[in-house]
Amino acid sequence: MLYGRQKELHSLSRLVAEARAGRGGALIVEGDAGVGKTALLRRAVAAAGSGTRVLTCSGVQAEVALAFGGLQRLLTPLLDRLPELPDDQVTALRSALGLSTAPATDLMVRTAVLSLLDRAAVRTPLLLVADDLHWLDPATAGVLLYAARRLEGRPIAFLAAVREAGETTRDLPRLTLHGLAQDAASALLDEHGWGTPGPARRAVADAVGGNPLALQELVRLGSPAEVAEKVVLTGTAPLSLRLREVFAERTRELPESARTLLLVAAAEDSGHTGTVLAAARRLAVDEQALDVVEAAGYLEEVSGARLRFRHPLVRAAVYADASARRRALAHRALADELAARPPEGGQRERAVWQRALAATGPDEQLAEALEAGAATVRRRGGLAVAAAVLHRAALLSPTERQRTRRLAAAAEAAWKSGSPQLAQPLLREALSHPADGGTQLELDRLRGMMELWGGDQQAATARLLDSAAALINHSPGQAVTLAFMAVDGALRSDRTDEALRAARLIEAAGGEDPGYARYGSWLADAVAGRPRDGLTPWQILQAAPEDLSRNDAHRHVWPAALSNLGPSPRTARSFILEACDRFATSGMLAVRGLLLSWLADMEYRIGLWPECEAHAQEGLRMARDVGQPVLEADLLAVLALLSAGRGEAAECRAYAERAQALAVPQGNRSAAGTAQWALGRLSLAAGEYAEACERLAALGEPGSPFAHRQVARQAVLDVVEAQVRVDRREAAEHSAWAFEEWSERTTLAWPELSRHGIRALLAEGDTADKHFQAALSAPGAADAPLARGHTALLYGEWLRRNRREGEARTQLRSALETLAGLGARDEAERARAQLRAAGGAPRQRGGDPSARLTVQELQVAQLAAEGLSNREIGARLSLSPRTVGYHLYKVFPKLGISSRSQLRDADLDAVG
Repeated sequence: MLYGRQKELHSLSRLVAEARAGRGGALIVEGDAGVGKTALLRRAVAAAGSGTRVLTCSGVQAEVALAFGGLQRLLTPLLDRLPELPDDQVTALRSALGLSTAPATDLMVRTAVLSLLDRAAVRTPLLLVADDLHWLDPATAGVLLYAARRLEGRPIAFLAAVREAGETTRDLPRLTLHGLAQDAASALLDEHGWGTPGPARRAVADAVGGNPLALQELVRLGSPAEVAEKVVLTGTAPLSLRLREVFAERTRELPESARTLLLVAAAEDSGHTGTVLAAARRLAVDEQALDVVEAAGYLEEVSGARLRFRHPLVRAAVYADASARRRALAHRALADELAARPPEGGQRERAVWQRALAATGPDEQLAEALEAGAATVRRRGGLAVAAAVLHRAALLSPTERQRTRRLAAAAEAAWKSGSPQLAQPLLREALSHPADGGTQLELDRLRGMMELWGGDQQAATARLLDSAAALINHSPGQAVTLAFMAVDGALRSDRTDEALRAARLIEAAGGEDPGYARYGSWLADAVAGRPRDGLTPWQILQAAPEDLSRNDAHRHVWPAALSNLGPSPRTARSFILEACDRFATSGMLAVRGLLLSWLADMEYRIGLWPECEAHAQEGLRMARDVGQPVLEADLLAVLALLSAGRGEAAECRAYAERAQALAVPQGNRSAAGTAQWALGRLSLAAGEYAEACERLAALGEPGSPFAHRQVARQAVLDVVEAQVRVDRREAAEHSAWAFEEWSERTTLAWPELSRHGIRALLAEGDTADKHFQAALSAPGAADAPLARGHTALLYGEWLRRNRREGEARTQLRSALETLAGLGARDEAERARAQLRAAGGAPRQRGGDPSARLTVQELQVAQLAAEGLSNREIGARLSLSPRTVGYHLYKVFPKLGISSRSQLRDADLDAVG
């Protein structure tokens, strides 16, 4: 019975109903141990009915280092659908589940699982249920959370129970369970025949915080009076300790044989009855022990091959109450039993892990076995689990230097798995121990890389540069990679000199390979604002040094980075789109997230706003999947700028505040400044000029956490306009001078529009007129539609003030069409109002405004226009083929077409 949980059950049932309608989603149920999470999930499963297929798994503390153990239990019913997946996904998933030894990556496994779930949900909606998500092995948890963020538009629901929703689940919807209210607690006690008077009943409920499992266990301890005196009047321990004591007291009354059997069951990870009983027999447990513990109510299920505790907390309490010596004996018995069995299905790895849990002191032989096992796990795509195994190996290492080396390897595996919350304490522990020269260099390198994606950008840049300099003579390829990453950190933290130093280091790293010299020189020129004209990203790709050509990720990231800093954003976009597609099919989604941030930024600038939003949101999900808060801040800042351009004030503020909350502690001035620009632009569009001036001035103020020279240059038109509108003429002249001084040194085209635009704002008469005209005809104006449209609006307003109504109408009409086409609603409305005041009317455009495609409809339509099938589109966008078909069903009438072939001739940009 769910006492007082009807509202919560309704929330879970509603999610399942949404999945049945093809609008799936996720919900995280959080609450203290014993508060009723498991019971609620079970009721939701029961309520799902026969129209929904349920897949379940649950976490076990001892299973944390067994890669994909939970995933294996979850997906076993679906393995007959495996042949329907693309070959590379089949290979990855078989490896993860221990069915093959082929190498795989965590991210390819995640992609494969999502595809498998899509296939299974074609006919029957799915409900995925993960109890005790916090105790699942990290590899399984990573897969499930990856899928949970992508269930919208799919007939799949995901429910998970956790003690506390932490960083890994903070962006998912959650439902928090608290202790029962007094009336619900009273009903529970009545149900168990605990007819105590009201005051004593209330005191007991208060003492355990209304925790339903605690209440149920208390009523078994004795009479109400005895319990009230023993637990309520003297109970001052935290709830978890209180509950442990309740279970411990009951367990201690069992015969020794039954207690040992319970402990072995609690220490075994899979719930396999045969393994538990065989290991228990090695500890002289008699055959009647299973009947005793089952009769005592500890086990909910003993059906054939599976054994399950009544509640996860029962298992935890049994394990925690045992002495270290008794736990070691249980693990050793399990290790001996597993080692005696055939090695299929990961039995050997499990045996080694159980032996490691039984170890009480240093053991180099066991540490080596764990290290070898970690390599196997890593090949299967379980990097986070490999980190846990390596950590245990480090703890068993007999020497400090061996320990440090294995801790460093554990930290790197955790970081590469996208689990910085696991990697950081491992790195700190490794740094606290002595290390030889090679290990120390690895630690410094890893520390720099981790800081680049999750910490202080200035510190990351310095560490990466130092590590690169130390490696330059004996490992130039690795040195170049670190220096290249240092450029990224330096540009984020507004340290152009250090970015140039890193580029020059790359230039000097070539040795006999001139490729590095070329790349370093091109990078230095791009950082200095003088990129090589006419150098396409495909030419850069062909000129790759031999070392980089062996690594597909690095080989494509270099041209993407150089073209992102280059003169042709549309050419850069074409190349980056190709690279993103390549990384999507190869499983390199962490690299793809970085490219998506560059892609979204340039799409904002060149006016492809629906595509910008789609790519930024996709990149944001990936940044959260792989634990990259620096990249998350970058993408949130782009979304803030996009929302400001669209006039979406609430969305802009939410994105900007979250971006700055992440970026400022990181020293990520690029993201912090971009978010600040978004807030300033929002104030400027609303006519709040003093606030706009204050916000935008911070972009150029030394010492401001939002100061970033490149962002200030991109925002200069808004900065000067705000300063002019509040009559800060001297400040506006200084901003204009600083921008012009830089623009004379750059070979980029886009500054020409801004240079003439700000001079037009500061000039009068014919001089202003000439600058406005020069701005609108400047090279690169076509690739800056928002700046061009805004400048045309300012020019039209200036012409109206000077009583040149006919010319004003021309400029205002142009501004309106540009701004409305972008989706800049507020500025378009301002242009429309000015046009009416000038005696003009906007041109009528054909088509129904309601026919505008959503972001996802546009993506689907564009890929379908290229000739991709529904299945191929689904793989590209992480959608089910059924969802792709649903989107096309809505797209056709909006475009006024009736067949897929007509998409090739449709003007998709006009309806996006």
